[in-house]
Amino acid sequence: MGKESLYEQYLFDQQFSHQGWSGIISSIEDAPESLINTKQISLEDAIKFELLLELDALEVYFGDVWSPIGSGASIKEINLLADVPSTELSDVKKIWQKALEWSYYDQVLAGMKMQSNEIRTEIVNKSFQALFCIDDRECSLRRYIERLDTNAETFGTPGFFGVEFYFQPDGGKHYTKLCPAPITPKFLIKELGRISKNEKDIYYTKSSSSLLSGWFVSQMLGLWSGVKLLGTIFRPSSNASNASSYKHMDSTAKLTIVNENNLVENKLQVGFTETEMADRMEGLLRSIGLVKNFAPIVYVVGHGASSANNPHFSAYDCGACCGRPGSVNARVAAGMLNNKNVRAILKERGVDIPATTEFVGALHDTTRDAIRYYDSDLLSEVNKTKHKQNESIFSNALDYNSKERSRRFESIDSHSSPKKIHKKVEARSVSLFEPRPELNHATNALCIVGGRELSDHLFLDRRSFLNSFDYKIDPEGKYLFNILKAAAPVCGGINLEYFFSRVDNQKLGAGSKLPHNVMGLIGVANGYDGDLRPGLPSQMIEIHDPVRLLVIVEHLPEVVSKVIKSNDATYEWFKNEWVNLSVVHPETKEIFVFKNEEFVLYKPLTQNLSEAKNVEEIIESSVDNLPVYLLKN
Repeated sequence: MGKESLYEQYLFDQQFSHQGWSGIISSIEDAPESLINTKQISLEDAIKFELLLELDALEVYFGDVWSPIGSGASIKEINLLADVPSTELSDVKKIWQKALEWSYYDQVLAGMKMQSNEIRTEIVNKSFQALFCIDDRECSLRRYIERLDTNAETFGTPGFFGVEFYFQPDGGKHYTKLCPAPITPKFLIKELGRISKNEKDIYYTKSSSSLLSGWFVSQMLGLWSGVKLLGTIFRPSSNASNASSYKHMDSTAKLTIVNENNLVENKLQVGFTETEMADRMEGLLRSIGLVKNFAPIVYVVGHGASSANNPHFSAYDCGACCGRPGSVNARVAAGMLNNKNVRAILKERGVDIPATTEFVGALHDTTRDAIRYYDSDLLSEVNKTKHKQNESIFSNALDYNSKERSRRFESIDSHSSPKKIHKKVEARSVSLFEPRPELNHATNALCIVGGRELSDHLFLDRRSFLNSFDYKIDPEGKYLFNILKAAAPVCGGINLEYFFSRVDNQKLGAGSKLPHNVMGLIGVANGYDGDLRPGLPSQMIEIHDPVRLLVIVEHLPEVVSKVIKSNDATYEWFKNEWVNLSVVHPETKEIFVFKNEEFVLYKPLTQNLSEAKNVEEIIESSVDNLPVYLLKN
């Protein structure tokens, strides 16, 4: 027997020698449904198995002549959970970290205070409204839509749109979870009547791996495969191997949104009852402040991504949809809001949606900057005409959005026209040799929970999650509680993932993605026998400044304080300063910062911000992170 007092330290060192594998086993133990084929495993069993392998290795190498490490070695016992003592160097690092963060935060808070004095008139005749995910990649697209059509109105909300369920595509054997990870759905949405079939390539079928057909494929089609590969280098194009968010659901298929005949499958209710739909849609609309003055068409826009060669593809889709595209959620939410019986229930609850208002589900491919609309053929003839006009606005906004994104891409000249740049961005998205098809959440630093007027005249350089919220509809913070309960771990978790991957990309990140191999569809490793890499690859964090998320809430400080303290899991994010918190008083416009578990008045040091009328001139000026600008009409 060795020293029992050293067991804990030995196991700690053992497991952190391969932290990737240990981490994924622990995660699967907590959420076994995250595997396609569910398995019940535990970290304890894995540790016991590894110890048995070590014993076998020692016996093979030494025979019976060996003794435990701790029996003769002089090893100092340490308390692994002891507080790390503060040093002068660590204090200096803390000061520099706060200086880095608040040099940016101060500009944002100052900008909000400066534009709060401007008088805004409410849009009377709204051309259309659009609900986007709070994702920071939608920040710039919303800005362009509102600039190109001053009668349009946009909102931000978590991209699962308040509908939690598992999804089964037509012909699929497994269920896919389409809601935030902490939620366990009780509902199932099935896809029925899929017409389109996913492209197939003989190189990626089982036939290419068998003895006879595999030989035939390699000998007869190998040369053609090489020619085809060479062609994609010079002329990138989409093919069967490309990952695309549009393949997640067939736009012509039917979805089982309404529960009929109390149908249940594998203990999951297929579809929702009318009351269940009304509950979720009331929560969605009230949480973003959209309870009146509806436009003729309201778009519910999820988001996803495309990629030609990216083992980290799932990180590009919607976090609120458990790393999947938001197309099904957008279409389900739109279907619920178009249901006449659901509208009747909502009307009784004070949310009166006009009969002339129709909802359209859509999906924004953030890599290609393209939008696909669902069920738009069901619109009334009047709204079909309006939809055609709106499509033009979306199309132009996507062109400008591509141009803004292109300033970060070395291979594209951002001085070209938006349409030309958009075509290059589309080609870039299917380029086999492009390790950066898009930069995802890189540079994220803010989460704004409030009215659009808080940020609509600020250039925030695609760095902010935007969650719409109207304090007047929620004076007690009922809906704010649900927003912050989700925003803290989701947006904060995304932010810290980038933060730690940027601080130490080799230990806490994943290094370069170029040598990564996919391991068992659960992670990546360098080569075939290395440890799973945690965090993000260098290509996703190169332009990211390691700053913690600043959550800015528009409400009374005492209400926000009560809300965050009502849930321990939410409160620890702010108490431990994993994310920072600021409040904008909705009436006085005074700014408060959460410090030492209380809100204190904050006066921005920034007195002036640069003004800009032409956003294109700003984005063409630099590839680095830009300061905050005041946008003038």
